[in-house]
Amino acid sequence: MTSNTPPIHQPRPSLLFFHAHPDDEAIFTGGTIALLTDLGVGVTVVIATDDHHVGPIGAETRRLEAESAATGLKVDRLVFLGYPDSGLAGEPAPGSFAATPTEEAADRLAAVAREVEATAIVAYDSGGIYGHPDHLAVHRVGTSAARLAEVPTVYQTTVDREHLHFVATHLVGRAVESLTRSSADGKLAGGSPTVLIDITIDVASVLDRKRAAMAAHISQIPPDSEAMLLDDATFAAVYGNEWYVRSGPPTVLDQLNTS
Repeated sequence: MTSNTPPIHQPRPSLLFFHAHPDDEAIFTGGTIALLTDLGVGVTVVIATDDHHVGPIGAETRRLEAESAATGLKVDRLVFLGYPDSGLAGEPAPGSFAATPTEEAADRLAAVAREVEATAIVAYDSGGIYGHPDHLAVHRVGTSAARLAEVPTVYQTTVDREHLHFVATHLVGRAVESLTRSSADGKLAGGSPTVLIDITIDVASVLDRKRAAMAAHISQIPPDSEAMLLDDATFAAVYGNEWYVRSGPPTVLDQLNTS
């Protein structure tokens, strides 16, 4: 007997990934985004900055690179908040992302979260993964925006610092070195210890798309860079997992957990 009851249409899951700079979305979460979009999940990527306050690379170049990466990852929507990069040296310049009041930037991010009906916001761990002022601001702004928009779940993107001790140098390792943030025993202090990580996602099945997304950011990761010159096996060892700490109830992202 055929039922006349209409099917129940569940709302499409929607996740918002918040990143500091164009290329961060590919390096830290490119595989996760590819896996989610392959599942039909709506993914919005919001990038806080789009230029450098020092050097010849401008906003237009960074945006075009991010758009190319987003296309390969099948991102639904790419949003730039347009703040200047805060840089690494000295106090962040007035108007730069790290110098912007948290609530001001959080209001803008919360507006996007409401618009796309995000069920989770992905930001950075409390150390900003490696301590860049803009990354620290992403943690503050992302968690505040979740509260403002009443988004129940926040994922903190991180790296497993113990895993990275045993593979070729990850780009975050170079970033940590540039900030001279080392622990007392001489080991790099970026990311999180394994025991504090809730979710590890094996992105091997989409690693070619993650690598292409990273390569799209040619001004930051040129073809002759250390990361792009890695052979496939070494690249997989370094960039084949992505890590998260979760606050709030599980979402579709947890279904990708392989830990």
